[in-house]
This record gives sequence, C-alpha cells and structure tokens, in this order.
Amino acid sequence: MKDRFDSEQISQLADEFLEIAKKFNDYRFEKISQQKISHDTFLEMGKKSNQLMKTAREMKLLSTLIVGEETATALSKLSSINQEIKGSINSLIDIQKAFDFIGALGDIGLAIVEKNPAAIGNNISYIGELLKETTS
Repeated sequence: MKDRFDSEQISQLADEFLEIAKKFNDYRFEKISQQKISHDTFLEMGKKSNQLMKTAREMKLLSTLIVGEETATALSKLSSINQEIKGSINSLIDIQKAFDFIGALGDIGLAIVEKNPAAIGNNISYIGELLKETTS
C-alpha cells in the first residue's frame, strides 16, 4: 500500500466526485419534475451539487501530495464507496440522505484540498455509515 496519495489518485477522485455531482443533478431534476421536492429544495440541492463540482475542480488543480498511510488507506476506501453512491443515488427515496451524501463528499473534497487527514477519515466513516443506513 502506498503511504502517499499522489496527484493522479486525487485527480481520479475528483473525476468521481464530478460524476456523482452530475448524477445528483439528474436526481434533483427528476424529483422536481415528479413534484417530489419544492423549488427551494431544488435550488438548495443545486447549491450542494455546485459546491461539490467546485471542490472537485480544486482537487484537480491540487499539485501537492497528501502524506500519511492512514489518509491513503481511507481514501482508497472512498473509491468503492463512490461506486456504491453512483449506483444507488437514483434510487434514494429519502431526500435528506441525498443531501447528506453530497454534503459529506463536498467536505471530503475540501479536506483533501486543505490537506486535513482527520477530516478526510471522519467524513469517509460518516459516508460509510450513511451507506449502511440506506442498504439495511
């Protein structure tokens, strides 16, 4: 296992975050067209999605390395978590869960940009708990 999370891996995560943000946008457009959310909720969801996209773009620009085996291990788990989120976001019934996912991903992206390993690990754990709740 690498003890550094290199710029190529960060770029790959940023791509995944962008893909999830796009899926989240599709999800919110579907919910507004089905009249399952209010216009205000639709706009708030758009803000969250835009924030995740902005953070992902910042991650793409990040040229420094994130050091620490614990961080690298936590971020390795994120790739499989992202696959689960991408596979399940359209089936989420609970709008709050969608907000929780997108918010936590945004927080992870910011933690990566700010090189804050504790926040990265905490948010990855939180997303893992959210996934358990949606699959149980």
